[in-house]
Order: sequence, then C-alpha cells, then structure tokens
Amino acid sequence: MKLLVILIGLCSVCLSCQTHTGQTEPQYIKELTEAKKITLPIDENSYYHSRYMFQFEEGENELLVFQNTEKGTHKIIVFDIENQKVFKEIPINRGGPNGVSRLNGCYPFFDSRTFLLFQNSVSRTSVYTDQGKIKKNYSTRRSDGAFAINIVTSNLYNPCFIKDSILYLANDDVHQRMKKGDWQRAHLFRALDLRTEKQWNLPLVYPLVFNMEVKNPSAGYEYSYDFNHKANVLACSFCGYDSIMVTDDMKNVRWYNGKSRYLKTLRPIVGESADGFEWIGKQQQSAEYWHFMYDKYRDVYYRFAKMPCELGPGEYPLDDPKAREFSVIVFDKDFNIIGETKFPGNKYFYKMSFVGRDGLYISENNLANPEFDEDKLVFACFKLEDLKDK
Repeated sequence: MKLLVILIGLCSVCLSCQTHTGQTEPQYIKELTEAKKITLPIDENSYYHSRYMFQFEEGENELLVFQNTEKGTHKIIVFDIENQKVFKEIPINRGGPNGVSRLNGCYPFFDSRTFLLFQNSVSRTSVYTDQGKIKKNYSTRRSDGAFAINIVTSNLYNPCFIKDSILYLANDDVHQRMKKGDWQRAHLFRALDLRTEKQWNLPLVYPLVFNMEVKNPSAGYEYSYDFNHKANVLACSFCGYDSIMVTDDMKNVRWYNGKSRYLKTLRPIVGESADGFEWIGKQQQSAEYWHFMYDKYRDVYYRFAKMPCELGPGEYPLDDPKAREFSVIVFDKDFNIIGETKFPGNKYFYKMSFVGRDGLYISENNLANPEFDEDKLVFACFKLEDLKDK
C-alpha cells in the first residue's frame, strides 16, 4: 500500500511537470508609451464607470460598446472611437415582452444592430436589437449536480466569445464553502450551442494549487481570459497565481511564466480565517493580477498586475484604493514575456481598458486624478515600442 501511494504521488508530480513549458528568462525589450488621448462624451444621465465595455469593428468604423446601467441609468452607448462621439444609444427596457432583468453584461453580436444581453436573475441570455426588441432568448439555467446555481456574465475581464456558432462563457462554480475535492469539479468555462441550445461544461478546471478547503471568503480564484481567434488559443490568468494557463483544444492545458518583475510570488489566499471586513480590506490592499487581454492588431497579450498599497484617508475596506500603482506585462504570441511597464497611481483607472487599432487604451477616470471630469470618458492610448536605452 505504501508503495502504491508513493507511485501515485510520483505520477502526480510528473503529470504536473509536463503541463509547464520550459522558458527562457523574460526579455524586456518592449515598453508601452503614451501616444494620444481620446475623450468620449457622456451626459448627466450616464455614469463614468462600467466593467461592461467592448471594442469591435463594423466596416471602416471602430466602435466601443459601453453598458451604462449604474446610478439609475439603463442603456447601452455605442461610441465612434475615431471621431470621439456617440454613434448610437440603445435603451434597455425594464419590463414588458422586451424587458431585461438585471443586466449583467452585453456583447456585440457581430454588428451594432444586435447584442447579446446577459441576465443573472432569470438565468437568461437574450439577443437584443438596437430597436429595443428581443429576437431570441436562451436559457442558461443549470441543474448538473453540486454546482446547480450559476452566474453567467460577460465583462471586461471575462468576455464571452463565439466560435463556430458556439458561445463560450466563464462559469462561476466557486462558493465560500469549498472542500478540497470541489476545485477539480469546478469548471472554468461553459459552452452554449446557439443553434441547438444545448449547453455543457468544458473539462477545464482549477489547477491543483487550489486544492484546499475554504471556510471563509477567499481571494485569488477569480480569473480573466481572452480568446485569440487567429491562433485558436484560449489564455487564462488567475488573480492569485503567477502562471498563465493556455489551451488550444479546450481540454489540454500548458502553463507559462506570467510573473510580474515587481511582485513577489503570488499564490491564492484560500482557507484563511478572517472577519468579513478585515478580509475585504486585506484583499483590497494586496497585490494580485487583474485584466488579461489579447491584442489582435499587434499579436501580443497584456496582463495587468496590481501593486500592493494601503487605503488612503477616508477610504473604506469596500473601496478600491485610488492611489494604487499597477503594471502591464506584455507577452509575445508564444507567451514569452517581452516587456513590463509600470504606471503611477492617482491617474489611471486600470479597471477600464480596451485594445484598439491604435494601441492599448487605459481610462483616466480615476476619482483621484486632478483632471477627472465626470462628464467625460477619457482614455490614454499606449503604443508598444522598442525599449529605449536608459
């Protein structure tokens, strides 16, 4: 029996090693430099923050979808990025046959005339037109055993994507009372066939570093991802884990070094006993990885890293520190680190960013920014350039 246990342990170690790629040391040969700013107008009925924001192209137009459902507003704004103006506004009906309940994400459904809207409260995804009509509803309700309650959304950090008429979404199989074995049953992604309406879980689950019991709120299990249609690659970044998970068949994964040179080694904080507010405050001030995105124009990937910080005067545990510094790690198409640029606090709102034709856009709508204006959406556009000799 002891021999069997030893053999199983050795096999597990070997399998774990096989999933990680051999890499050279990061080569910091690129940097992000500011090239320009754009200013998008919003009125008094619009809010200056949203985590539901997506860039797309329609013919010659480069457009930005901005879901505006904060502070009592209920609409989708589509901006013309090049001309820095509103392209169209789409009201979201609250009731009736075309009503949308608690909108938790929108996504352009191939053009600016149709959108996918995600509604958690009724477990539904709707195809919605710019005329305020629902063309079709898809049920996203699950009943597959231990993880029957599911939240489906599409936002900046967890964008849905469509491939061969199949809609792929992030799952939310994690809860606050996880047992060790639950992590390897908690599926990261889910698929919905838009033709047959069949849905299923992908076999991608949490890595073994999450194999521990959780009795309290925890951090680090959240993840951000993006899909590279050109290479048919899905890349996933965990907030509390240095490595990047990559798959090109939605089954088998390989791991790449994704560590920020400005941070110590990160591992998920799970199973830690702490008072709710104490834990939230600690999490808000701790380092972690955030947004992960693919840049199809330059064939690179970006990973945002939040630097550790302290809450400022008047800030509470539920607040995200306004003075937080962050960096953006740049990977080439083969997931080799080729650059990392650090950004100051009190200027940028890193939680709002998107990739455009001209570069990586990062919001300046930080409330601590001396130039902050609640009537504008301001984005700085950063180009990827060769690192200059210092």
